Amino acid sequence: MTIIALAIWFAVGLMTFEPHIVTSFICMAMASVMMGQLNSANALIRIYSRMIMCTFLVIVSVATFLFSDYAPALVTLCFTIFYTFLFRCYQDKSSPGWIFYAYLAIGLASVFWVQVLFFLPFLWIITSTNLLAMNFRNFIASLLGVIAPYWFLLAWYAFKNDIPAFAVHFKELANFGQVAGMQVLTSHQLVTLAFTILLAVTGMIHFVNKAHLDNIRTRLLYETFITIDLLTIAFIILQPQHFKFLYGILAVNTSPLIGHFIALTHTKWTNRYFILLIIMAMAICAYNIWIP
Repeated sequence: MTIIALAIWFAVGLMTFEPHIVTSFICMAMASVMMGQLNSANALIRIYSRMIMCTFLVIVSVATFLFSDYAPALVTLCFTIFYTFLFRCYQDKSSPGWIFYAYLAIGLASVFWVQVLFFLPFLWIITSTNLLAMNFRNFIASLLGVIAPYWFLLAWYAFKNDIPAFAVHFKELANFGQVAGMQVLTSHQLVTLAFTILLAVTGMIHFVNKAHLDNIRTRLLYETFITIDLLTIAFIILQPQHFKFLYGILAVNTSPLIGHFIALTHTKWTNRYFILLIIMAMAICAYNIWIP
């Protein structure tokens, strides 16, 4: 899958000659490695499998129209870093360091896309209910993590004598587009989104049916993926103009769900469904590359 993903990025790079495609590729490569690390460190699949990393590569590689924009790739990378640090805090209320680093990743993501802060209340709730790691000290650590990048950003704007631009960054939080205005999405984006939502729903249904086979910790982590996935899908439907940023978050949370399904199901029908998903991914990738 790594070889295939490299070939896809190389082909798109040759066709578009976009200057930021290298930066985007580096971010996605690092995010893929982080997804593999996330799986290994938390045993998200109860057998030895690299399927989560592979499914992540598929989901991000079919969306070839996003290759030329580095900001969504950076947000995607930040979310993988967030999960990597946050999951280290499971049932540990004396981990302000890891909490700080986790929410620092969210703060960095908000520098490139401030609307990611809308996820913040839900991330705090998940830290408390699913990670069982929230207390006053860790809450303050999370706040400091989110704020930390803005200490440097404010200093930069002050150096440039352009403080009003700093305020404009946060004014974007109040900038709402048409609710459910899906017409802003291209046919390529709609087809790719439909495929990824299909993967997410498949993974959710499978995990709900088979959750009793996993330990409690794994169930709580997967409930985190499901919750953020559903919130992301709702966000896309309500404010589709942010699709390019939300798609990366959707990829991060969908990969473990569909990876769990593919790695642990071996019936006649699920094997056929797996082949169908491969064919669909190949067709969508070809459509996004060759059809303007």
